[in-house]
Amino acid sequence: MGHRIPLSRPYFDARELEAVRRVLESGWVVQGPEVEAFEAEIARLHQVRHCIAVSSGTAALHLSYLAAEIAPGDALFIPSFAWPSAANMAKMVGAHPVFVDVLPDTYNIDPDDLERHIETCLNEGKHKPRAVVPVHEFGLAADMDKVLSVASRYSLEVIEDAACALGASCDGKPVGTFGKSGIFSFHPRKSITTGEGGAIVTNDADMADRCRAWRNHGQRLAGGQRDFILPGLNYRMTEIQAAIGRVQLTKFAGILQKRRSLVREYFERLQQCPGLRLPTDTAQHTWQTMMVVLADSVDRTAIIQHLAGEGIEVGPGSVAGHLGAHFQPQLPLTVSEKLHRRGLALPLHAGLNVEQIDAAVESLCRHLDRCKESSISRQDLSQASPRTS
Repeated sequence: MGHRIPLSRPYFDARELEAVRRVLESGWVVQGPEVEAFEAEIARLHQVRHCIAVSSGTAALHLSYLAAEIAPGDALFIPSFAWPSAANMAKMVGAHPVFVDVLPDTYNIDPDDLERHIETCLNEGKHKPRAVVPVHEFGLAADMDKVLSVASRYSLEVIEDAACALGASCDGKPVGTFGKSGIFSFHPRKSITTGEGGAIVTNDADMADRCRAWRNHGQRLAGGQRDFILPGLNYRMTEIQAAIGRVQLTKFAGILQKRRSLVREYFERLQQCPGLRLPTDTAQHTWQTMMVVLADSVDRTAIIQHLAGEGIEVGPGSVAGHLGAHFQPQLPLTVSEKLHRRGLALPLHAGLNVEQIDAAVESLCRHLDRCKESSISRQDLSQASPRTS
């Protein structure tokens, strides 16, 4: 194969270069008018009153917890199959992350398992159930009707981790607007990127003010006077990042359309591919990642290595956070553990074309066929006539 097919790649052109040049020439490079404009554009996209741009999606989670006054002794209920930022930041504010299993086809939080864990937490009495942090995994909104129903029964806050889900919605309502706040990430693996970067969205004015203060050293300006009202952090977004993000937002509709089109090509070609299961496909999915689930008999490491040898980059889809060493011990979560070990992310980005998808699928199916043949051969050997002494 002549050209490498990357798993992911940012979609940049001369417009981002021009935006960076404009900022550098202005001499104002940290949290100024570009950041304010970027915040306003994100707020419009997700139909929300307030947006606070920050240095990363993880920073957005940290500030969300601080502004919501999540405290030591509080329990936060978080899906295991997700990047561990939400759980890590829970520990950073002294709270206790309680991992919840996910559904096998959407990869999102299982509302029934959520309720079981809340009940267990209440019965044990060690921590106070405080908030649910649904993760809209890979750009597909969690079932927010059911999540909100459970949260309401137990009087829990909802803080949405929509890191992968810019532009996603649930029953026509944008993600990030169902609970107290929501967060986004603009890491290079996401649909649009600022290099690194994140944002908090909320309709709660007091929370927005607290997030802005926490973001910028605890500062608040009133009447031209500066005061430090809390022990804040430096989680500011740069003007360079925001300028890139504003250009990316002008491309977002086209990027989203392209990703959805490429996923349709994947679904069409993978239907007959042996040894894998396809994810749920809905019109509201924004497809930050296209992950399939391999059969137990398939050696995922071998598949990744074989495809890499042909210039095709694939990899694990995500992780089961509860398996992380610093979260142990933790009860088993069957679905999350399977997705952790069997999930395979396929190349998906706006620069991909149909010919590259053809090549990726052909290579994947060919290697899966070999795995199937090898498995059948091993089975035949195991069923051979008994050895004689």
